[in-house]
Amino acid sequence: MLALFILAVFDVGRAAYSQPLSIDLEKAFELALGSDKNIMTAESDVAKASEGRRQAHRARNVTLSVSHNSSRTMTPDIDANLFQNVISATYPLYTGGRIEGTIAASEHEFLSSVLSLERMRQNVRLSVASAFFTMLRAEDMAKLAGDSVERLEAHVRNVDAQHRNGRVSKADLLRSEVELINARQTMSQSVNDYRIAVKNLNDAIGLPLDTELFHEGEMPRAPFPYTLDDCIEYALSRHPDLTIAELRKKSAQANITIEKSAKKPNVNLSASQAFSSQHNWPGLEQDNLQISLSAEYTFSDGGVTDSRIRGAKEDLKKAGYSYESARDAIVLDVTKYFMTMEETWARIETTASAVDMSREAYRIALARYREGVGTNIDVLDAQDALNRSGSNHTQALCDYNIAVAQVVNAVGAPMPFEEE
Repeated sequence: MLALFILAVFDVGRAAYSQPLSIDLEKAFELALGSDKNIMTAESDVAKASEGRRQAHRARNVTLSVSHNSSRTMTPDIDANLFQNVISATYPLYTGGRIEGTIAASEHEFLSSVLSLERMRQNVRLSVASAFFTMLRAEDMAKLAGDSVERLEAHVRNVDAQHRNGRVSKADLLRSEVELINARQTMSQSVNDYRIAVKNLNDAIGLPLDTELFHEGEMPRAPFPYTLDDCIEYALSRHPDLTIAELRKKSAQANITIEKSAKKPNVNLSASQAFSSQHNWPGLEQDNLQISLSAEYTFSDGGVTDSRIRGAKEDLKKAGYSYESARDAIVLDVTKYFMTMEETWARIETTASAVDMSREAYRIALARYREGVGTNIDVLDAQDALNRSGSNHTQALCDYNIAVAQVVNAVGAPMPFEEE
């Protein structure tokens, strides 16, 4: 029976894919990071921010322009053509800090987009880890359900034989058969849960939903190597969200510089070469070279610039509040998930002991029943306790591994969590 059950569990999508795909956590990460649409969107944001940074830097360069004008004047006294071409170059000598502020803001924007991309990758890793360990849990639950059915089938055969020999009552047989039916229903549900978990993992890593996956080995069970203080220290020094909040403060400061530049003069150096003709198109017969130094200063704009400066200062305050809020949220998340991880680790230890004890209790109850000194209820209760302890242990392992992934994500570190 168990062999048929295992075949049923792993017969997911064989009609569409003849070869199942071996999957582990690292491979799942690799597939997801290469296909996730949100990551692709974030990569486009990085490319756009890079272009914005390039534009800001190139505002310092010389601006070249070419113009052409063809005109004809007809009056009672004049009947003439004019063909004129002008090549000009302008270089900004001083902008009051506008260009420098724009460059600084663009640099901060670019770094923020890079960090946002990394944060998106971290979030994808968390989603994949959750789906991966949920699949392993569902697989183990399905196997536990198959083991339960196999034990109950053997027990029903034993009870039936004893009932035919007149050693036990019909009630024992009926009760055992009911438990077997319930166990088969649980197995069916577990197999379906496993199939759904496989599809969820396929969706998370960007594979066709009908792809058959299998994992070799057991669910990881390794102690987390860092303390809560280690995690908080790491998060406060390297978390992308906190660095992004800091960059937003710097961008807000740069915007203040940009707004203040409107209260300072603009100085430009210009040179132009003009070619013109009154007779021949395109007008290259005469030329006129002109070099000029121009300065522009706005004495008053009715308070518009002052208002913009005050608004930029408020944005700086908001950025400071956002930074503090992000810092507090990171500390809270790290602490919360770390405590959850510790609790699930403790459950692994206790549930593992419960599995060993319930397995021994089931063996004793079954032996006593076969010897005629125990009851059928004792066997079924021991069977139920063995099922629950096995399920609790599997759930604890799954919860622990997901909690580790949540701690790593809350810390803002790559996965696995490794110090640089």
